[in-house]
Amino acid sequence: MSYKIAILGGGVGGLSAAHELIERGFAVSVFERNHVFGGKARSLYVPNSGTGGRRDLPGEHGFRFFPAFYKHLPDTLKRIPFPGNVSVFNNLVHATRIEVAQAGKPPLILTARLPQTMEDWLLAFKELFEGIGVPDDEVLFFADRLLTLLTSCPERRVSEYEQISWWTFVAAASHSAIYQTLLAEGLTRSLVAVRAQEGSTRTVGYILLQLIFGILTWGGFDRLLSGPTSEVWLLPWVQYLSQKGVQFQPDTTIKAFNSDASGLTSVTVEQGGQQAEISADFYISALPVEIMTGLVTSEMKTLAPSLAHLDSLRTAWMNGIQFFLKQDVPLDFGHTLYADSPWALTSVSQRQFWQQANLADYGDGQVGGLLSADISDWETPGILYGKPAMQCTAQEIKDEVWAQMKAHLNVAGAEPIRDDNLLTWFLDPDVQFPNPSAVTNLEPLLINTANSLQYRPNAATEIPNLFLASDYVRTYTDLACMEAANEAARRAVNAILTKTGSTQPPASLWEMQEPDCFKPLIEYDRLRFRMGLSHTSIGPI
Repeated sequence: MSYKIAILGGGVGGLSAAHELIERGFAVSVFERNHVFGGKARSLYVPNSGTGGRRDLPGEHGFRFFPAFYKHLPDTLKRIPFPGNVSVFNNLVHATRIEVAQAGKPPLILTARLPQTMEDWLLAFKELFEGIGVPDDEVLFFADRLLTLLTSCPERRVSEYEQISWWTFVAAASHSAIYQTLLAEGLTRSLVAVRAQEGSTRTVGYILLQLIFGILTWGGFDRLLSGPTSEVWLLPWVQYLSQKGVQFQPDTTIKAFNSDASGLTSVTVEQGGQQAEISADFYISALPVEIMTGLVTSEMKTLAPSLAHLDSLRTAWMNGIQFFLKQDVPLDFGHTLYADSPWALTSVSQRQFWQQANLADYGDGQVGGLLSADISDWETPGILYGKPAMQCTAQEIKDEVWAQMKAHLNVAGAEPIRDDNLLTWFLDPDVQFPNPSAVTNLEPLLINTANSLQYRPNAATEIPNLFLASDYVRTYTDLACMEAANEAARRAVNAILTKTGSTQPPASLWEMQEPDCFKPLIEYDRLRFRMGLSHTSIGPI
């Protein structure tokens, strides 16, 4: 029997679920509210910017990057054909550096090294953060906090670290202002888009460690795509899935879930201004949490108590702005992290990675470089207008980001950011301005606040024919990102395989990797935890 699966949402989670299901013989349909598929990952082209037969300028919701700890999404990319390049996975380019920029100071460049023992790790952590102006004793304390996380058992991570904020765990309140700005706040806001005072230590701390592992052990912080996201990944993906038999339904808005005591009976959608009912054997919701929250009915909450508290999960803003330049400004071969910028900026100079795209083929042919920046803090006043991004116009947001980048990069006689080199710019259109006093965001990002794990459901809900494939689902990845959406999709598919008694192999899942040298201390801490004892923090060597 070929079971019919309706996937609601065509972002990374929905496409990942479709991929795993179609390769296992299911009949799959994907319903997406936008005209194009890919969700937050899709490219957002600048309307009417292409002339002379050229393509419109390529913008993004935010630059796409694939940290070294990603395992699920790269596995999927390896199974997406790409002409002349074997697979989409081959369109990933390793970034080898991170530039940590501070206003008015020369940048710090982070490169790889290979620690082998626990003592090596402490020294590596210390050296990683030396040179940024934080007092040595505070750097050592921060390194000790990281080692405490690494030597804690999983049970303690959930029982204790999920309950407290990162700000509390790293004792930010009792340390210097520069410690608070650069280590307690700067890293978390820029890398995981969450305020240190709110973010769960279990999420913020361990994702930060995974990113650091990428720098110290795996030869690079992350990987970036070799061209605009849609061109080198998403369009080939949709084409491959279409050829395999996936039915794609764009311009379809999910309006309501319909259920009875047995589960979901249908889903009401709107297409072309007309409402219709879709029915399937199983439903996978790949909708973002803020949309799903509004669709879950009281009857569904009764049937599936794990869905009853989705409204307790919080979202924040993380959106991109692109600066199209006359001449390229390569910066470092990787990310630039503006560690003390009020708006928690990060950026990537894209051209150096775009082996599959020529910028001269876009716009009017005059673009020579592209700086893609992410804004992770929309609530802190900026340096130009004294207003948070949420209270600015689009022009003010552009001016403010440009000014903050100048303050961090135009130092020590260098002037990479010049007004006369800027051709045009493009702000993520999800940021909308319905009136001068209000800014809205169509696609916010889930943030893992302290004690929020309890509100996050599993991929398989208590409703027997409803599954979830979105980044708020409980996963090993444990962060609102493409990797989590892909992993959640795999978990949903595996639950359907079990439910249907399928003999097809399950989709692979990978736990986060941590250095082997810490395993004995983790086992020791597990014993202490079972005895009701606190963690024995490691002191300086």
